[in-house]
Amino acid sequence: MRNVGLSALIGICILFFVSFAPAANEPLTIYTAKSVITMNPSQPRATAVAVTEGRIVAVGSLETLQSWMDARSHIIDNRFADKIIMPGLIDNHLHPFLAAIVLNTEWITPQPWNLLGRETAPVRTEGAYKAALSNAVDSMPAGDGPFITWGYHELWHGKVRRVDLDAISSTRPIIIMQRSFHEIVANTAGLRWMGFDPGEEADHQDVDLKTGFFSEMGLDLALGRMVPYFFEPTRLTRGLNQLRAFVHYGGITTIGDMGVGGYLGLEKEAGLYNQMFGNEQTPFRMLLVPAPGLMANPPTIQDVDIFSGASTQQIRVGRHVKFLADGGFFAQNMRMNFPGYTDGHEGKWMTEPSKLYEAIKPYWNSGYQVHVHVNGDEGMDAVLNILARLLDEKPRFDHRFTLHHVGFATNEQITRAARLGVLISAQPNYLWALGDMYARHGMGTDRAAQMSRLGAMVRAGIPTSLHSDFTMAPAAPLTLAWIAANRITAEGTLMAPEERLSVHQALKAVTIDAAFAMQMEDEVGSIAAGKRADFTVLEQDPFVMPASNLKEIAIWGTVFEGRIYPLQGQK
Repeated sequence: MRNVGLSALIGICILFFVSFAPAANEPLTIYTAKSVITMNPSQPRATAVAVTEGRIVAVGSLETLQSWMDARSHIIDNRFADKIIMPGLIDNHLHPFLAAIVLNTEWITPQPWNLLGRETAPVRTEGAYKAALSNAVDSMPAGDGPFITWGYHELWHGKVRRVDLDAISSTRPIIIMQRSFHEIVANTAGLRWMGFDPGEEADHQDVDLKTGFFSEMGLDLALGRMVPYFFEPTRLTRGLNQLRAFVHYGGITTIGDMGVGGYLGLEKEAGLYNQMFGNEQTPFRMLLVPAPGLMANPPTIQDVDIFSGASTQQIRVGRHVKFLADGGFFAQNMRMNFPGYTDGHEGKWMTEPSKLYEAIKPYWNSGYQVHVHVNGDEGMDAVLNILARLLDEKPRFDHRFTLHHVGFATNEQITRAARLGVLISAQPNYLWALGDMYARHGMGTDRAAQMSRLGAMVRAGIPTSLHSDFTMAPAAPLTLAWIAANRITAEGTLMAPEERLSVHQALKAVTIDAAFAMQMEDEVGSIAAGKRADFTVLEQDPFVMPASNLKEIAIWGTVFEGRIYPLQGQK
């Protein structure tokens, strides 16, 4: 008995020592920096980060990391010693396929754009727009397909319709895309190219074939006929490659597509994303969010359930779903409460409130995180009423119901939204691009100045993030943070300075708060042990320069899951 007991004791001791024996671990890479901005309130700054297998092991200084260096083989990499490391920037709402479409068109816009090596000059009058349009059409080789341009805005460029485009060309198909892609206009040849009979009456309230005008949900009729052209493999690949470059240039390591399935369906679009972006040439991950409201034949919730379980490390899907309430802000189609628009027009619903409730309800009941596009204060009332009703019928904890864009909302609505537990992913570029024009046309100075009321959102305790909705704004989180911290318009007007964010709040909105809105805060958004080794490497420290210089900070490159991706020209 004693021998058996001794043998058992020896076995237990052997098991104990085996269990706690050091494992064969991968070497550490320790990056040093002039400063590491962690966005972790418990440890705001550091000077070194230890990384292995794409994840962060420890954060601190070479001195505090000594115990790791004693225990593990390691490399000290000083290439960032004179630079600033911060968490990988996040853009939680953009549309890669839409961007790929637009990037394959001619850009004629009211604001200047940096197209990575090509600067576009602003075109701000009706005469200048028509001249630029005519010159661009004339410069196309004969028989070279349709002429498609993006960036038209009626308040700058006048009311351009089918007859105006026919005057430019009666043979070349011409299609002009409104600045937000919520409207398009086609000439007669363009209508025929899309398969419409120009002499017929369209059976849709948002389509007027006589003027060649398509808006909001009527745009789906046109897109259905244009998608084969835009998604021709060579053209689509070129556009998505450009999109990859724009995202990287902005220092972004995580993006969210808030509209998957609207072009080709969920599976085909996810397959294309995996093919294009599920590789080491892509220095970012994607969260794919289905948008049944954008689909001609919406999937069942069972289909979305299946789709939501098909994640890879780089292309993520999950229990997220997106719907649309009122119309586009750039098109002044948002629904506005009294006193409405200065010219008396009404906005549009993309989904009538009663239908929106019915569409959201099964996903809410099934535990999905619901995202809703909403722009005007009447739209805001409708969406908050729906959320209140859903909470009454089926209370949920930590539901993270997220409002996207929120172009105009009152302080009272924002207070109510906070009480209902919402998150907001806001679009600050509305103010920069549209503030002055909307003060003169449509909204009046007071409401135009208070669009994108970010300060109120943060004061109310709402986790608030910023997004580009690229190409509605540049895919450049530091530029979005600059707008949020300064509230200066394209014409140089300071609007509602009380709604400015601090630099810290603005950077939270493109890091940890953006991650929270994607349910990814345990992986990304701050620099802390256990998280993904995603960093944006800056040449200057955003906290030691004026807020007015935020957008001027040079980005050296990114680190994505431990792999280094310098911007072109960097080493």
